[in-house]
Amino acid sequence: MKIKNTIIILSIIFFGNTASSQSYKLAFRADMCDCLTLESQKRNLTENAYKACFREILPKYATQIDAEIEEEDVNKKYLLGQLARRDLIVVMQSELVYTCTAYFDHLESEKLSKKLIAREQAKESDLEAQDQLVAMAPNTYSYFSRAQLHYNLGNFKEAEADLKKCAEVNPNKDNIKSRRHELLLMALIHEENKDYAQAISLYDLAYFGVFDSTVAILRAIADKNNGGTIANIPKFEDENLKPKDLNNKSRRRLTTRSKTTTKTAKKKTNNQKKQSIKKSDTSSLKKLFKIDN
Repeated sequence: MKIKNTIIILSIIFFGNTASSQSYKLAFRADMCDCLTLESQKRNLTENAYKACFREILPKYATQIDAEIEEEDVNKKYLLGQLARRDLIVVMQSELVYTCTAYFDHLESEKLSKKLIAREQAKESDLEAQDQLVAMAPNTYSYFSRAQLHYNLGNFKEAEADLKKCAEVNPNKDNIKSRRHELLLMALIHEENKDYAQAISLYDLAYFGVFDSTVAILRAIADKNNGGTIANIPKFEDENLKPKDLNNKSRRRLTTRSKTTTKTAKKKTNNQKKQSIKKSDTSSLKKLFKIDN
């Protein structure tokens, strides 16, 4: 009976802590939205406005953020706290796409503005030069360059055809990193055709990691336009994307730096001992003793 009661108490504590964590993040997000909404009523939103809102709201939740970090070492706890804040400011951007109308409207407006400016600057007369470039050197560069121009001109079918040719002639087509710009342009074309599901799958392919906020935001916009909710934000299993693993990596970096510092200190001590035993004015010895300086 005592064991059962203990299990129940531990479960309550665990789920209570989880709920507390979730509640502060929900409240933080709501406060961010209120700040961005107020700012949007005064002037056009910018990246700096987002950062300003984050700095303004952070002090209210700083204690809760640090309370979640289980680390006795003061230096390590500080480092993990910095990582937690960095994670929060990046990840919240794609979350606010779903939950904050003012922020979503700003991103959509900014995206449309960039597209219209690019279309205004594109010229049909440039197609002749692009056709010649493809004819002379039918490679990934020339096909992508023409695809970009077709997209800016609103020729989406032609742009899609050129992007497919990019993949065909690309000797490194299995390397997603080398095709990232092609995938993103193809995703935009699918969005123009209201094929949001296909666009989302391409954004997932192009996604580099938790700090790839540009693609995360584009994916969130496409998903919201497709009727998606915040629950659709993917939970990537890759170790590079997990906050816990990021913390472990940071610990390893800190440990490595600590070991390196210790080794350097030992080297300096040894050098000083050698220097006290045998002094030399030769340039070779001077260089030797300056290695760790």
